[in-house]
Amino acid sequence: MLVREIMTSSPVTARRETPAREALGLLRDHHITALPVVTSAGRLCGVVAEIDLIRDRVLPDPRAHLRPAPPVTDEPPAYVEDVMSPVAVAVRDSAEVSVAVDIMAERGLKSLPVLDAEDLLVGVISRSDVADALARDDDTLDKELTTLLANLGHRDWRVVVANGSVTITGPATAKDRALAESAAATVAGVNRVRVAQSVPSNHRGVTSS
Repeated sequence: MLVREIMTSSPVTARRETPAREALGLLRDHHITALPVVTSAGRLCGVVAEIDLIRDRVLPDPRAHLRPAPPVTDEPPAYVEDVMSPVAVAVRDSAEVSVAVDIMAERGLKSLPVLDAEDLLVGVISRSDVADALARDDDTLDKELTTLLANLGHRDWRVVVANGSVTITGPATAKDRALAESAAATVAGVNRVRVAQSVPSNHRGVTSS
């Protein structure tokens, strides 16, 4: 499963000069927690997260204090460039989803910008994108993989899916087993693959006299 197969294409973005309040509105309207920041040429130059935009914008509530809190006189950051992280961790659209998941887990990120071979922003992959792919039901995975194998010329191979784990029965050679494993790994939602060699129909076992 590749990043480009489950990412959100044409992502919502911000520019350095985007007003901070406008960026907050984009996060709210699109139900996301971060925005890639791009140049006029569409190149990634940073990321602005929800926490970056809300920090320093909430006034202290006098009802929570015995004494009046001192007035806040500083203006909050006005533009995205004032609060964004100029160094963004990104992933290629041709990368495996497992790579993106590892990066998000290691760095505690909820999403990653996705770049193409020309370093242009082409999407965003989020934890929810991965969760949606993994939550696909077994019937859908069965039908998609069965169709894929049929298109590869193997209608006789049998597919069984249980909780995202796939068993393919039929491939007899090492080459066919490798093909079956590779095909199954491309289907979004498959989390394990097992290939079993079928017993020839004329096999009668061994008898003793």
